[in-house]
Amino acid sequence: MQREQILSALQPNIVDENVVALGGERVRFRELTGAARDALYDSVKDRAGNSAFEATLIAATVVDEGGEPLFSGDDIEALRAGRKPLLEELAQIAMRLNGLGNRAQEEATKN
Repeated sequence: MQREQILSALQPNIVDENVVALGGERVRFRELTGAARDALYDSVKDRAGNSAFEATLIAATVVDEGGEPLFSGDDIEALRAGRKPLLEELAQIAMRLNGLGNRAQEEATKN
């Protein structure tokens, strides 16, 4: 493979997923880049709780039709205050699409 082909393949995919907790509605997720993953971990390392990780991950990966983030850092607390089943399902989808396991979540939220 050529350099350009590899760099092109590194661009994050955007995937539509059905969300049961939203009555089967489709939500669009974008894969994290390496830099975005680092920023995610940095932003939650001083916050306690799984909901902080889940909300931050959702804000980092859920995008609109144009691939732009649907949420910002200002929405983290509103996401955390939302329904637990929906928060968990959205986060689980984002984790699966990004190859993040529960261990990654535990590591990111360690104090």
